[in-house]
Parts: sequence; structure tokens; C-alpha cells
Amino acid sequence: MLVTLNQCVSELRVDLKAHQEIVLQLLLAILILACSRAGFAEPFLIVGTPEEPFKMETSESIQGIDVDVISEVMAQLGVEYDIQLIASGARIIREAQQGRIDMVLSFSFKEPRTDYLVYPEQSYKDVSWNFFYHEDNFGRFHYDQLSDLKGLKVGAVNAWAYTPEFWHAPFKIEEVSKHTLLLDMLLHKRIDLAPMNLVETRYRLKQRGLSNTLLYLPTPLISRPYFNAFVKFSKHPMMKRVQAGYDQIIRQMREDGRINEIYSAYLGEVPTRE
Repeated sequence: MLVTLNQCVSELRVDLKAHQEIVLQLLLAILILACSRAGFAEPFLIVGTPEEPFKMETSESIQGIDVDVISEVMAQLGVEYDIQLIASGARIIREAQQGRIDMVLSFSFKEPRTDYLVYPEQSYKDVSWNFFYHEDNFGRFHYDQLSDLKGLKVGAVNAWAYTPEFWHAPFKIEEVSKHTLLLDMLLHKRIDLAPMNLVETRYRLKQRGLSNTLLYLPTPLISRPYFNAFVKFSKHPMMKRVQAGYDQIIRQMREDGRINEIYSAYLGEVPTRE
């Protein structure tokens, strides 16, 4: 049977029309999907460096004091978030300067950082360095100023920047290469005292069952607050909401004891805050 030219043209037109409808349907589906996703922002991205017991990565999750506090804050604000840990502080700063993250965890206040960070008013975290000692020496030491420790044997990590006055104080300094060695020296009573990070050391002692063996003097050698700061160049649509509610929630958590409960879960006690 011969097919006329008009029949071929007619069938071709029908075939093209069918394909056009399929293409239009696909484009419409893509457009609807894109529009629906536009209403959902990416999670609020929060980044920090690994630091026991504040933020620690396990095989299953990221845990720690900072993580638990942020979880409470974001739950109250109703904001979806994601926490990532990056070992390099310099890289975190670069990410913040480029506006690729939304919040940084545990930064001390430094004026140059205000170029790319907005600091909240509230801090729940003081990084303090206290003198630890063996329980057998309980009541032997008194410390308000470095001259009170005259003649004692004090452990210290090589070139560690405790305070400028520390290295010129009137006591004998026993230098080691890392802070874990100071714990062993204290346990064997080879030194009288050693300045160490209060919360980190208390956590490690609790893990080893030594919380009542190595004690610390209440007055810190040095102490300063650390903040969870907002990234100034973030474009996240929830940024204003987080900034507006953060300070109030942290203040409430401190007043009603929730901050203390979180610390206690990791340390067995609340760190001294003077």
C-alpha cells in the first residue's frame, strides 16, 4: 500500500505534538519541584574544632557540651541546623570570611574578628586554667597570686602561653612536651602543681575514674569567656531569627539550671565560675 505525502506529514505532526507535550510536562514538573524547594532553606550550618568535652565526633554522631546547648537553642527557635567539625581553625575563619557558614562555635573575643563575626552578649563557657594537685596535698596550697606558690615544683608544657608572668614566677618549673604527661607526674607526686584546662582535665579525670585523686585550686591562673558567634556575611534566611533569640535562650538556660545540668552530665560537677 502506498502512503501519500500528506499522510506522512500528518503523522509526523501528530508525533511531534506528542513529544512536545511530554517535554512540557517534564519541564512543568521540574519547575514545580524547584519552586517547592525554594521554600525550604538549607540547614543552619554551625562549625567548630574538635574539643573535649565540648564537641567530639564519634562513629555515630557529634556530641558534647556545646552540641547539647546548641541543640536546646535551635529546638526552641524551630530552626533546622547542622554541626560540622573542622580540625583547622584557620580554615573555619576562611569559611566565615567568605560567608559559607552561619555560626562558629567557641571563639574568644578579638577585635579583628568583628570584621566577619557578630558576637552575642551571652556566654555559657569560660576557658579557665587552674592549678591541679594530688589529693594527698589537700589544704597544703593557697593561691591568689603567683608569689603564693614560691618554692613549689610546678609542671608546665614547653613554651605554652599560660601568662607572661607565669614563666618568671618564683617557683621551680618542670617542663614537659604535653599536658597528659603532667597528669602522670601529679599522680606520682613528682610535682606539686600543674596548670591545666579546667573542664578538659576534669572530663579526662572522670573518664579515668580519677576525679577524687587529682583536685584543683579554685582561683584560675587565667580565665576568659568564649562565644558561639554569628557569621556576618551569612545569607541564611533564619539568621535574624537565631540572632534575635539566642541571648534570651542562653540566659534562661543559665538561670533555670539547664546549663549546669549539661556540664554535670559530662563532668560530674559544675565547673567553678568566679
